[in-house]
Amino acid sequence: MERLARHIRSQLQLSEWMHCAVYEHELQRLWPLGERDREAKMAQFAKEYGFRLRYYSKGICAIFDEWPGGLRI
Repeated sequence: MERLARHIRSQLQLSEWMHCAVYEHELQRLWPLGERDREAKMAQFAKEYGFRLRYYSKGICAIFDEWPGGLRI
């Protein structure tokens, strides 16, 4: 999880779009496709590392970004 968090953080710093897309083949390493509450676990991961799960589409990707204005909910 640390490795994914570092990847997301570096992409957020480099990205013109201020988000990081993580594709299904990468997500499956941590959260298998059939895992129960998968999206909730991704959202919890994001929260723990200071990101937010902005968008998720099963089988495609998850998009992470930072909370607007540095706020976390």
